[in-house]
Amino acid sequence: MSFVGGLVSGLGQGFDLGIEWPSEPVKLIRALLQGSLEPLHRILTVLSAPFLVILAIMVSSVRRSYPFILFSSLLSILFLTLTAITGRMILLALGGYIEQPMASLTYSLNNLLATLTIGSVAMVTGILDHGLRVKISGERRIAVILHRGASAWGLIAAFLGAYMLGYTKTTQQPLPSDLFSLSISSAIDIILKAHVLSGLIAVLLTLAAYALRKSRDAWSTAALIASLFQPLLGLALLYRASHYAWAPGIYLPLHLIAAQVIIIGNAIPYLLYLYNRVTPGNIPGRTTY
Repeated sequence: MSFVGGLVSGLGQGFDLGIEWPSEPVKLIRALLQGSLEPLHRILTVLSAPFLVILAIMVSSVRRSYPFILFSSLLSILFLTLTAITGRMILLALGGYIEQPMASLTYSLNNLLATLTIGSVAMVTGILDHGLRVKISGERRIAVILHRGASAWGLIAAFLGAYMLGYTKTTQQPLPSDLFSLSISSAIDIILKAHVLSGLIAVLLTLAAYALRKSRDAWSTAALIASLFQPLLGLALLYRASHYAWAPGIYLPLHLIAAQVIIIGNAIPYLLYLYNRVTPGNIPGRTTY
């Protein structure tokens, strides 16, 4: 869903159906047949709701064995609902019904909520993964702290990045291209430099956390891989966004997904570390320092 949404925005198709949401089925099908991916994005968003409800029903049967798992599942439903609401607000922003800076901020909120939706589902799978929790329980505390920092700085970078996307989309103004200039030309230039700095910190903390880990897991490995590609994707996206404000291209969804992988891939080890400490009788093992 996030990739398709980013692709829709990157291709400049985000307003193909106007401000109606989710729109009439006939209009959705017609636009889809005409080559627009915006209907697919809306369909996937709607279909995600029953999937998350089914997930909540399934995990409710094991909630006694896995504390907080039902809570995480219910959070995913809440975050998805809020994601859909802010998605509707984005359409209103594109239609000129929401003024700056709230128009750009709507993009930040939508991306944040989408990330939290995915992260909540990832946490459910992490709680159920006994082997992963055993690994995390024996990790060095410093590595876990670095995971936390990487995820937090990644969230900050993503929030600022989505704001810039909202700015280019709603104002039709390209981003400043002088990234390495020490001068500040505008407010959006400050946000751009803050985005790059926070993203760089997230990448460096991801690398440090992985290097200090005693064990390996899919989440931290995915975050590592994403962090290696993210700077290049960011530079490519900046070039496109500084020339093509409405349709920055394929680099947008790739940059978006890499950011979410960095955030969630670092957050899951840290949150499972906390989970093991809150429920010590739920898993064997101890933390080493």
